[in-house]
Amino acid sequence: MALLLATVTMAVGLSSLVAVHATYEGQQARGMARAPVLQEHAGGVPARALWAVANDSVSGSGPFVVQFIVPLIEDAPLPPGVDNWPGPGEAVLSPALRERAGNEGISLRYGRDAGTISPDALQSPDELIAYVRPASAPTPEAMKPIVGYGPEAGPVYYFIGQTDYAKPEWTFQVMPLVLLLLPAAVLLTVAARSGAHNRDRRTALVEVMGGTPGHRALIVAGEALVAVTAGTLLGLSAVAAACVSDLRLPVTGHVLVAEDLAQRWWALALAVMAAALLVVMVVILTDRLSIGRRRKGNRPSAGRHSPVRWALLCPIMLLIAVRGPDLFTPGSNAYVLTNWLGAAATLATLPAAIAVLAASLGRGLSSAGRRWGRAGLLVAGRRAAVHPGPIARMTAGVVVAVGLLLQVVAWQGQLGDDARGARATMARLGDSVLVLQPRGATREQLTAYADSLPVGTHMVGLTRNPADGRVGLRGQCPALISLKVDCPTSSAPLAGLPTDPRLRELLGWYGEKPGGVTIEQAAPWSKGATESGRFTQTILVSDIGTGFSVPEAKQQAFRAFPLGAEVNTIGGEWLTSAEINRVQGNWITLFGLAGICVLAAAAAASALAEFLRNGRALAPLTALAGNYRIYWSTAAISVLAPLTLAGIAGCTVGVWLAFPKTASGASYITNGLLAGCAMVVTLIAVVAWIWGAAICVRQGRIWRPRGE
Repeated sequence: MALLLATVTMAVGLSSLVAVHATYEGQQARGMARAPVLQEHAGGVPARALWAVANDSVSGSGPFVVQFIVPLIEDAPLPPGVDNWPGPGEAVLSPALRERAGNEGISLRYGRDAGTISPDALQSPDELIAYVRPASAPTPEAMKPIVGYGPEAGPVYYFIGQTDYAKPEWTFQVMPLVLLLLPAAVLLTVAARSGAHNRDRRTALVEVMGGTPGHRALIVAGEALVAVTAGTLLGLSAVAAACVSDLRLPVTGHVLVAEDLAQRWWALALAVMAAALLVVMVVILTDRLSIGRRRKGNRPSAGRHSPVRWALLCPIMLLIAVRGPDLFTPGSNAYVLTNWLGAAATLATLPAAIAVLAASLGRGLSSAGRRWGRAGLLVAGRRAAVHPGPIARMTAGVVVAVGLLLQVVAWQGQLGDDARGARATMARLGDSVLVLQPRGATREQLTAYADSLPVGTHMVGLTRNPADGRVGLRGQCPALISLKVDCPTSSAPLAGLPTDPRLRELLGWYGEKPGGVTIEQAAPWSKGATESGRFTQTILVSDIGTGFSVPEAKQQAFRAFPLGAEVNTIGGEWLTSAEINRVQGNWITLFGLAGICVLAAAAAASALAEFLRNGRALAPLTALAGNYRIYWSTAAISVLAPLTLAGIAGCTVGVWLAFPKTASGASYITNGLLAGCAMVVTLIAVVAWIWGAAICVRQGRIWRPRGE
């Protein structure tokens, strides 16, 4: 079974590398097919449509693309995936955008609903994208003339889609390589080195009879053939299923497109076959290496060096990792380096600490078993006290793996200074202030937008001179009063520090020179607030400081301005960009949980091999006790309890080590992630416990005294 799991895991890991490349390749091809061909690149071909692009976001998403299209001729080309030209003030949305943001009124945000983009034109089925035909004609300089879409229409230099915000391909190749294939290699090593008693006797007999290493290799390969073949068939079945139908991955929600994988079916099949060949080669190699190990078989032998001195360093390193960074400035190189070195040293000395703890607990369990008359406690406790190494080897890998995963997730959740500031501002003000940045708006459109605002809501213009950092605040008197500033008859400096927290936050974000703020009672877009007829930035505030609805503000902006507007809370654009890191963190969580599952399976296989080898020695005790409960209790203490505690300990140690990185609250370590890590390990521990105890019971039933 261990070899079967190792084969499947190795096949999935190698296939993941191929799947990542195939997915990026397919997304790039579909993105290129819908990329606009600008007239300036088409060698004098007349323009057939106007095109512009902007970014938008919905709750919980990163930025996505909104494309504005206007036909110039009757048979103007349509973007791939759009069947008919939307009318003025209409929009066509991707299915995922319609489904994900339905509660935000997304079908009406950009105008009337004119249909859905065909899935075969999307870079992935979960892509968020929209095509919008403005209700009124934008200014000429706001849009670019195009001749068509895709390489067939001309040279393509402008790629549009979700890949604009995706991480490079190599970052996704690293995840299955490190988080899945390395644990798979550990499982394969354990499976290959956990030989059965009968195999040891058989190979020893072959050597006595003069068998060569080649003969022994054939025997070992033959024994592994059934498990490897079954694992290969399972791997091929999974690949075939992924090539036939789209597969939605857990945690990330990403959809693997079957068409992309089907294009590389041969590479996926080769990956599965390569995994099978690798498993057989490792099995043969480990058996060959075991010949020279004093004829002890192919199981690992425990060391005899005392781990106490290294165990004593573990809590010291943990203290350094958690509290050592407090001695330095947060974010400095010394701060980060102290945490990293302390965490690495903690994880390095953790196996020794586990071994010492296992020996100590073993002595306590054996004493309790003797006192209460529990044979399982006595036997398992004495075994742990005398031989703590197997328990340490079994649990250390799981604890270290969980701890490392939490460190990676914690670092992935680290936001930049601007994003952390935006999150803090959002916590203080909520959405009581909105920053509006219209695209290609004229004075008339701005005036109409201001007139459409509900009673009590005001527009304030905020400008900053890049040369000297001075900030100008313009607005009508009611707007200035809502921010608790005077209404001067002419431009005047701000008297003292602002008392309204909203204004303090605005100036903290957009004003670089303290004290250099001028107040003017005027239209927000007058004088220096406009440039070439365009307004650059607008602030929406209310008389009573109540919150706005960002989705409603966006919908109103798209009605007022041909190309809409960016609408955010103060610094909200940084939080939207930070969602890209969150998505990356979800992928790390997915592969990390899979890797922990594989490592836990390797630990369980190692524990079972150790337990079953020693379990045969318990058979005489069952004859004395008259029942087989000792197998269940001993397996629970030797296999179930250590693995379960390893999952909990890994989560605990990982959270402690991540404290310097999560103290600011910027972390993706959630209760769900911790529960998932612990549950995965516990589930495998329960399966190993039941399996090991059941096998020992079966062995006990057929045991007969032979001079033990």
